[in-house]
Amino acid sequence: MLDQLSGKLDLIREIAAKETLVVTGAAKSGTTWLQRMLNSHPEVYCPGEGKFREFFLGFASAANEYNKVVANTNRVVYTEGGAFYQPWDDANVVAGIQFLIALSWATSHHDKDLSRVRYIGDKDTQYCDNIEIWRDQVLKDARFVHVVRDGRDSAVSIAFHKKRTGTFKEDADFHKFLETYARGWANRVRVMREAFAACPERYHEVRYEDLLADPESYLGRILEFLGVESTPQIISRIVEENSFRRLSGGRESGQENPNSFYRKGVAGDWQTHFDEHARRIFNEGSGGMLASLGYAP
Repeated sequence: MLDQLSGKLDLIREIAAKETLVVTGAAKSGTTWLQRMLNSHPEVYCPGEGKFREFFLGFASAANEYNKVVANTNRVVYTEGGAFYQPWDDANVVAGIQFLIALSWATSHHDKDLSRVRYIGDKDTQYCDNIEIWRDQVLKDARFVHVVRDGRDSAVSIAFHKKRTGTFKEDADFHKFLETYARGWANRVRVMREAFAACPERYHEVRYEDLLADPESYLGRILEFLGVESTPQIISRIVEENSFRRLSGGRESGQENPNSFYRKGVAGDWQTHFDEHARRIFNEGSGGMLASLGYAP
């Protein structure tokens, strides 16, 4: 009956024994770049975005509906207490989500030697949502690497990304977009910091600007946080393999291609695109977070 599953169980068991890693941050903050660098390390398998939040939302909803049906059946049919099937408790729901995540990793395309892999990870901007559940239940004991970028640069990159994908067509929309984005950006940073204030050993924060200016040093700190090999040779190889020039198809940082996911690869580009009104909107909306992070408001 379980022929489709049995062939994957050994690999799922192997994956379940690994330590877990999460790379997160606001959209267009350099999370993809860092995820690719970490995935280049022989002890880390972090292939991209598994969209595990969909498992969390969908499975929790399905379990809730299942519980309603089972409880009603037990009430109507098994009136003498003879019911064998019981509603799922929270632990079963979490186990179900964990199994789906492990199955997703097991069916991903990879060329890694998993026997050498210590960490299996995922990158997504959405881990900020329900972070306590991810931290304490679904990915309990996972280590989180949080990439922080000047929110104004992220906003500019997102605007270009939306134009490229056809979801942001008019420049007049930019100021309206900033009003919402500034608040959301500041709140995401605040939520992540507060969530790990009591367990800093599981949290590492890196600024995109620092990683861009000195990738060897700051990648090295991340690898030390994870406790994996961090020799100058391996760091140099990883940085070169994931340079902007290679990822962009040959362009150097600063050479812009608005139609590319890797558009420009620089810090401070917001100064080219923000007028005085945009500056005021972001400063007010972010509520002091710029200064708190060391970015000049």
